[in-house]
Amino acid sequence: MPRGKPLTLAHTEAMPTAPAGNGITLPELLRAPHERGRIALLLLLLTLTAAWIDMLSYLSLGRVFASFMTGNLLFIGLGVVQGNSGLLIRALVAVLVFLVGVTFGSFCLARAPQQQSGPAWHQTFARYLLMEWLLLLVYAIIWRVTSNLSQQAGVQILLLCVAALGMGIQGALVWAFKIPGVVADALTATLITLGQRFAQDLEHPGPESREWRWSSIFLALLCLVYVASALVVALTSAFMLTPVVPVIVVTIAICALLVPSHQAV
Repeated sequence: MPRGKPLTLAHTEAMPTAPAGNGITLPELLRAPHERGRIALLLLLLTLTAAWIDMLSYLSLGRVFASFMTGNLLFIGLGVVQGNSGLLIRALVAVLVFLVGVTFGSFCLARAPQQQSGPAWHQTFARYLLMEWLLLLVYAIIWRVTSNLSQQAGVQILLLCVAALGMGIQGALVWAFKIPGVVADALTATLITLGQRFAQDLEHPGPESREWRWSSIFLALLCLVYVASALVVALTSAFMLTPVVPVIVVTIAICALLVPSHQAV
């Protein structure tokens, strides 16, 4: 990873640039300085959503996750060893539906124009996130109209499917950005990248290392958002509006994308 490079799309040098007058590519959009704040806010909001949904799923949908697939793969093995068919089925369903979401999301993104103006890219992302928003709305409605959710195994699996599909769609978008250490639904890569940045700062202190500082702070902020979201859900999981929060967060993300920028790209 080259030093002095800001938190942006990896390997963008090898990707074709847009001819003049035909818009810009996604890597060029992510490199634009005036887009940094918008993309950072989007990633923070999506990380919050993933953590919120994961904690809700773990606490109320049978101790499995909707976006953290590493944990679910472990639960599949644990379910087999313990003979826990319920855990095995829920974890396996979550993994398969998440994979469907990523596949569908990646297909949709691949069909989008690869060279667009900045506002057109924002609209593309907003329309894409609308799919996740609708799934989260269905998730919240089913949750609220179901009584004794802990006793409704079928409804739990249905909610898990809806959530995992939405998180897979979200994951495909974040992965398309190819920002080192950022996948929004798991923080192992984030912590590895953050540790590398700390090591580089210790080895080469000075003006060059300060160029990394803002991206290191951002990575640390993602970790804090994830932990804080999990903490809040654990404290408020019984509240009526808790399942609605992801809908509100993604609504804010969509609105933030549609706010006109001060500098058109």
